[in-house]
Amino acid sequence: MKIPSCCHRLPPLGVPLEQAFAAHVPCTRREIWRHRELSDEVRVLREKSDRLERHNERLEEQVEALRLQVSQLMSQHGQMVDIMQEHDRRITENRVATEETQAMVQASDAMLNAWVAQFIEEPPQDDGPQFEADDLEEEDFDEDPNEDPEEEDDDGDAASDISHYDCC
Repeated sequence: MKIPSCCHRLPPLGVPLEQAFAAHVPCTRREIWRHRELSDEVRVLREKSDRLERHNERLEEQVEALRLQVSQLMSQHGQMVDIMQEHDRRITENRVATEETQAMVQASDAMLNAWVAQFIEEPPQDDGPQFEADDLEEEDFDEDPNEDPEEEDDDGDAASDISHYDCC
């Protein structure tokens, strides 16, 4: 800081001391006033600096919190990409399976249509029933078809049937 020319410490030679002192007082007042103004400006600047430092610290904390959030979001994004790729793979598999199923259904329909068309064009030959239910009488169920109807039934005891076999 430059000292004003009027505020020399020592008065010039030949100037009476009272006159030098009278000149020195207003100069000193101006210096004091200027120092006070500068001191006030410095105080205001320090307060602003302190506020800015606190604001800067808060911003740094917010930036750090945002970095953490970005890191978490990137991790979640990676997980979502993996899930989406897995879903895409499953969708593709399902589409392929659906197409295969549709192809099998179409082939089955074609086979059924061909069989129906063949059946309509050439109906199966009807040999007729092997027997008629009306022709059967109740007594027909008791008889053995291989048995001679003239032969008598022997409903006797079982020992008589075994008697003609030799044990030894």
